[in-house]
Amino acid sequence: MSGIVDPAHRIFVSYIDKSREFYLAHDYGNPYRWAHHDDSPFTALKKPLAESRVGLVTTASVITWDAASEPDPMFVPRDTFAAPTDPAPTALYTEHRAWDKEATHTRDVDSFAPINRLREAAERGRIGSLSPRFYGIPTEYSQRKTHAIDVPRLIDFCREDGVDVAMLVALCPVCHQTTSLAARHLEEAGIPTVLLGSARDIVEQVAVPRFLFTDFPLGNPCGVPYDAAMQTAIVGMGLDLLESARFPRTTVQTPFRWHTDDWRENFMHVGDDNREALRQAGIERRERQAERKARDAAGVPA
Repeated sequence: MSGIVDPAHRIFVSYIDKSREFYLAHDYGNPYRWAHHDDSPFTALKKPLAESRVGLVTTASVITWDAASEPDPMFVPRDTFAAPTDPAPTALYTEHRAWDKEATHTRDVDSFAPINRLREAAERGRIGSLSPRFYGIPTEYSQRKTHAIDVPRLIDFCREDGVDVAMLVALCPVCHQTTSLAARHLEEAGIPTVLLGSARDIVEQVAVPRFLFTDFPLGNPCGVPYDAAMQTAIVGMGLDLLESARFPRTTVQTPFRWHTDDWRENFMHVGDDNREALRQAGIERRERQAERKARDAAGVPA
């Protein structure tokens, strides 16, 4: 397990500021308007966690691929889904999400979708059970789609499986907004939630009931890849927060520190050394977005 340090040693990254500068460098003229709420819904636990069924929500995707046919991130399915937790998936697709691909990796599913850690918690009696399915919600810039289409389907899945409480885990900046909005809706539907993530400014601006913040590069909010002890500790802190929070907008920071601080400056870096490359990347991305919209309008599969 990596070293534990005083959280006051560091100041968390503002992903709202970073993403604004990054996408302006891509020649997107209007800065994205992040969701903002001044208050948050809050649902107390209806029964002890030791008797509760926990559902896991991720922004990763379940698709099949191989090295010869890597999927185009632009055309990954964009629907809410439910998939079995037994057996736990050995891989989930994350390349379509803007996590920190230079500082870390997502080859260990439990570093961002801790199915095995939750199953172990059930075996220890810490929770009553893990839901037979975990749930994926698509990351959308369209907050309207998240509200009107994606979250209602997520709530239906949770009710079908008898989920008592939900643990939501985010990968990228917009993933944090999507899962935060989902947490708010789940709470309004009577399902207590805890969100695990690493983009504190985004989550706290949306305003969620319970947030467990780990000051890591985006991609591993549940712990360093293959560090099962750390992952167990972080998931345990999330479960503790579900029980201990008495008021909405409760944030708890885990005590873990990444092995370097370089990622803070490097992620979404904008400077004279890459400004033209970012502008060209923006042109190419808009062309691909236009292609996707044309395909969607024509009903053509990707």
